[in-house]
Amino acid sequence: MTPDERNEVSEAVAAGRRALASLEEAADALESASNWGAFDLFLGGAISSLIKHARLGGAREALEAARDDLYDFTRELRDVSDIEVLRMDVGALATALDVLFDNPFVDLYVQKKIEDARDNVAAAIRATQTVLARLEAVR
Repeated sequence: MTPDERNEVSEAVAAGRRALASLEEAADALESASNWGAFDLFLGGAISSLIKHARLGGAREALEAARDDLYDFTRELRDVSDIEVLRMDVGALATALDVLFDNPFVDLYVQKKIEDARDNVAAAIRATQTVLARLEAVR
């Protein structure tokens, strides 16, 4: 391997590690939102809905950072195309409905969105770990 190739691999590994750290932060934020969602579904009210949506706001920020880091990683690895774009879009209407008309149907909808986002993040973590392992084996 040439020095330039080694340098490119090192840059890709560094970008992959940043992406993995961001994804793990997003997973933690979604876990917190999910826990509050479950509480809201079974025992909550307006206050728990507000807390849940505050946690969702933090999860959105973490997902945006993870998405940016994944884009950087994929730029470093032009051949990585199987990492899905991460998004979590609960929507303003669902947020308003959840807080104003707190009921199990809206809570279930929001909880499903959180779970879908968690699944996407978990898949992205696995894909990133796989690619990183291959890169580190090459170094």
